[in-house]
Amino acid sequence: MNRRDFVKALGVAGCSTLAPSFSLHAFAEQRPSFNEAFNQQLQQHPILRGWEGLTQDISPRHFSWEGKLPEELRGKSLYRNGPARVVLSGERYTHWFDGDGFVHRYAFDAKGVTHSGKFVRTQKFVEETKANRFLYNGAGSIVPNSKLSKNAEAVNTANIALLPVNNELWALWEAAMPYKLNPNSLVTEGQVSLESALDGMPFSAHPHADSTGNLWNFGDLSFFGHAKLMIYQLTPRGKLSRYAMVDAPKSYVHDFAVTDNYLVFYFPPIQKGRGETLISSMNWQGHQQGEILVVDKNTLTPVLRVPFDAGFVFHFGNAWQEGNTLTVNACWYHNADIMLNDVKMVSDGTIGKHDRSTAAQIRINLSKKTAYLDNSTTPMEFVQFDNRFTGKATQLQFGVHASKHVTHGEYNSIASVNTQTGHLDSFSFGNNVITEEPLFVPVSSKPGEGYLVNTGLDFVSGNTYCYVFNAQHIADGPVAQVKLDSYMPLGFHGAII
Repeated sequence: MNRRDFVKALGVAGCSTLAPSFSLHAFAEQRPSFNEAFNQQLQQHPILRGWEGLTQDISPRHFSWEGKLPEELRGKSLYRNGPARVVLSGERYTHWFDGDGFVHRYAFDAKGVTHSGKFVRTQKFVEETKANRFLYNGAGSIVPNSKLSKNAEAVNTANIALLPVNNELWALWEAAMPYKLNPNSLVTEGQVSLESALDGMPFSAHPHADSTGNLWNFGDLSFFGHAKLMIYQLTPRGKLSRYAMVDAPKSYVHDFAVTDNYLVFYFPPIQKGRGETLISSMNWQGHQQGEILVVDKNTLTPVLRVPFDAGFVFHFGNAWQEGNTLTVNACWYHNADIMLNDVKMVSDGTIGKHDRSTAAQIRINLSKKTAYLDNSTTPMEFVQFDNRFTGKATQLQFGVHASKHVTHGEYNSIASVNTQTGHLDSFSFGNNVITEEPLFVPVSSKPGEGYLVNTGLDFVSGNTYCYVFNAQHIADGPVAQVKLDSYMPLGFHGAII
C-alpha cells in the first residue's frame, strides 16, 4: 500500500478509538442528575461559572474602555475559542474538552470594545442541533444511547484554537481538519480541505509559523491506533506544500516546537488501551520514561529519538538551536493528571485542584543524543512569545501565572518570565478571577516590546473582562480594560488580527 492509499484508508477508518460508542440505560438516568447537581453547586461555588456554558450566539454589543487603548491596537480584534455548548436537552457533558466550539470577537476602537460570538457550525453541531440532543460520546464524556461515530468528523467540536490565514479564521480541533470562519461575521464557511486524500485526517490545534512564515503542523495518528505522526508543511497562505508520515511513540501529543531546522515533540509515558472514551483509555505510566522526537524540516524524517523525564506538556514556547544544542521552552507538569483526571467537569466545587505547570526548558544535544530538563518553580501555562523571533534565542516568555496566595487551583495572574535571568514580571487579578491566555502584539522591532491582550472571568461578580497590558511593565496593571455585562465560559486559545 502506498502512502496515498494508506492516508485514504486512515481517513475512512472508524474512530472508535477516538470516541467509542457506549450505551447504557443507567447513564441515561444518572446524567440529568449531574446537570442538576452542577446547577445546585453553582449557587455555592461561583467558580463553576467558568464552565456553565452558553446556549446561543451573541449579537454585537459595545462596552467602553476604562483607561486608554494604545493607538497601535485600534482597529484590531481579539478572537477566542473554547467549549461552550455543554448542555443540550438537560444533558451536560462531564468533561471540559467536549463542549462545542464558540468563537468570541472583541473588536477594538478608541472608545471601547464590540463583543460578539458564534458557535462553529460543525457537522456535529448541526446534526445534534437538529436532533436536539447530544448524539456521540466525547473525548471524556459518555452520552446515553450514543451513536457509533463513523469517523473523527462526527465528533469534531472545533473548540480549541484559532489560526488567521488567507483572510480566513480557522477554528481548530485535534483529530480532524479545521473549519473556516469569516473573521468579521464569524459565520462558518465550511471545512478546510488541504488535499482530498487528507480529508478526515487529524490536524492539531497548534500549527506554528517558522522564521520564513511557512506553517507547520502535525496530526497524531495514535487517535486511530497507529504509532505515527502526520507532518504538514503549509505556505503562509495556508496551502499545502508537503506532508509525510513518520514513526512515533503511541502516546499523546498536543503541541510541538519549531526551530529553523527541526520540529521537536515530547511524548509522555501514556499508554492507550481500552476505555469508554478516549481519555479513559489513557493510562499514566509514571514508572516509565517519556520520549523526545526530533524531525528534520528539510527531509521530513526523524533524526533523533531519545528517552526523557516522565512528565506532561500541553504547550511549548519558543525554541532555537545554538551549535548542536536545541533549547525548547515548555510548560512542564510532573504527571498527566491535568489531562487524565483534573479537567473533568465536577459538580462539587473542587474543579481546578490540579498541580500547575511550571516554566521549563528542555535542552537537547543533537551530537551526543541526550536531553535534560531545566525546570523552575514559576507557575506558567498558555505560554506565548514574540513570534517574530521564532527559532531565535529570546529571553521573554509570557503566560498565565498564579500568585502565591491564590485560594483556588486555577491561574489568577499574567506574567512574563526572563528565562536567562529568572526575573518575573507579574500582575495578579485577585482571588476572584481566573485569567485566560495573554496574546502578544509587537509595536517595535525590539523583541518583547509591545502589548499583551487577554480576557479574564471574575466569577464572584459574574463579569468577563478584556485587558490590555504593556508587555514590559506588566506589574503596573492594565493600561485599558472593559467589563462585559455578563460572564463568558472559559476558553483555550485565541488570535489577534
